[in-house]
Amino acid sequence: MTPRTRLARRWSVAPAVPERAERLARAMSISPVTAQLLINRGIEDPTDAGLFLRARLDHLHDPFRLNEMHKAVDRLQRALRDNERIMVFGDYDVDGVTGTSLVARFFRALGRPVDWYIPHRISEGYSLSRAAIEKFAASGVKVLVTVDCGTTSIAEVALAQQLGIDVIVTDHHEPAAELPPAVAILNPKVPGCGYPFPGLCGAAMAFKLVWGLARAMHGANRISGPLADFFVESVGLVSLGTVADIAPLVGENRIFATFGLDALAASRLPGLQALIRIAGLEHTPLTAGHIGFRLGPRLNAGGRMGSAGLGVELFLTDSEERAQEIVEQLEAANTERQKIEAEIVQQARERVAAELDLDADPVIVLADDRWHSGVIGIVASKLVEQHYRPTIMIALNGDKGKGSGRSIPAFHLHEALGQCREHLRSFGGHSHAAGLEISRDSVEALRVRINEAARAVLKPEDLVPKLSIDMDVRMDQLTRDVVKEIQMLEPHGFGNPAPVMASANLRVAGEPKIIGKTHDHLSFYVTQGGASLKAIAFGMADRYDDLQMNKRRPLSLAFAPILNEWQGRETVELQVKDWSWDPV
Repeated sequence: MTPRTRLARRWSVAPAVPERAERLARAMSISPVTAQLLINRGIEDPTDAGLFLRARLDHLHDPFRLNEMHKAVDRLQRALRDNERIMVFGDYDVDGVTGTSLVARFFRALGRPVDWYIPHRISEGYSLSRAAIEKFAASGVKVLVTVDCGTTSIAEVALAQQLGIDVIVTDHHEPAAELPPAVAILNPKVPGCGYPFPGLCGAAMAFKLVWGLARAMHGANRISGPLADFFVESVGLVSLGTVADIAPLVGENRIFATFGLDALAASRLPGLQALIRIAGLEHTPLTAGHIGFRLGPRLNAGGRMGSAGLGVELFLTDSEERAQEIVEQLEAANTERQKIEAEIVQQARERVAAELDLDADPVIVLADDRWHSGVIGIVASKLVEQHYRPTIMIALNGDKGKGSGRSIPAFHLHEALGQCREHLRSFGGHSHAAGLEISRDSVEALRVRINEAARAVLKPEDLVPKLSIDMDVRMDQLTRDVVKEIQMLEPHGFGNPAPVMASANLRVAGEPKIIGKTHDHLSFYVTQGGASLKAIAFGMADRYDDLQMNKRRPLSLAFAPILNEWQGRETVELQVKDWSWDPV
């Protein structure tokens, strides 16, 4: 398969429930189209629909619904009272960097700056290490707060305890059967934690911790003064972590993302302003896509190619000059990352074609001495996109390797790695993404075992990419007002995808055109009855011949309806996802 070969996709249209949609539409004074979209997202009660469409910050859950929040807050209050040294230890990705920055900024706002530490991705690896704990103990640290890590660091937390350090874990990763002996574990995925929403990211859990501490210190639910301004600003950092970590944009995450995007655009932090500027997003209404594809990769580049501490320093500095220096370093690191990524992608594709039988083994497992451990996760994502197979990439170094995996919806990667634990030094992650450490001589055993696990659960249809379609519509239903109303479902991302619709028996009108600076896109018009709309197919110029040769045939089109503004006039356009030719 060449990089430009397209995998056929099976269209999966959600069941139409017109009577229920009409009932919700009447109750909410919205169109039946928008009502059907809400029902598809599990929202049918008018009260729930109102909360979804009109997110409010005061709908965030009380941090003290986490059973161990009182323990964490009490220990931090004692540390502040006794002037004990506090260390904040964060993960090296965007989620960890934003959460660490948030906690550090909070203590600085209290007039009690704390130390912070981000491990080096390559030389130290993920989460707490024995060496780091021993260094902290020698420097007099008495309280260690983790951000976006620590749930599975049983031995390391036990060592900290022995050395006189109390550990407070804030994390969101899947727990193991045994938990570390921490003073408090704030993780919404821990069974019995008491928290109603398990989907928060690491930065959000850090936000919950400092919110709980601020409330305890103020003795009231509402926080006023400079700390109130801090929390408004911090929602922007949480939105960065939420979207970049691919947390589901539902529940509380939708609130963080909605208000966080506005907070990012209005931020007075020199670091955020510089980051937005170098990404070319100044004076642009920010979207979740901008975080995922423009801001997040630049922040992640520091941790992937060098030190993620640059990201924390970026968000802590009050100097515009220093902020500009840092984003220029991140930009250079991101450019280098893109170059290395392209090389590894090419090498990995060649190896898949030459070595693997994807019909026999549904999980791609590749290991190589040439690969950079900070980039292999991105490459794994690209292989999943190309082949629609769970993928684990391993960067070998000496007698061991560091791996990064990405998966498809039907295959829970973290659970599968749990079945392979005898072949791994360590692992952690989620259903769709995971990291691991492995001995060189265990790579083949991992490949065999994880493919056994995959064959036991994956059906042939699970390995065909699915295009989820919300509903069938007629062209005349897509008025400007309806499409504008649909925009109320934003921000979109994992868990709340942009609506995709389908329409059958369309006709191509006029001549399709190849457009774009690099001639990658298609533009054409489709008609149905008396309605005519422009369609834009990004990255589909390779399908021009198919469109040109069959344009007199009726077609079914899958698309996202959008509003395009040109010279002060808004028009409805169709952003094409796929098409197929209807039987004649």
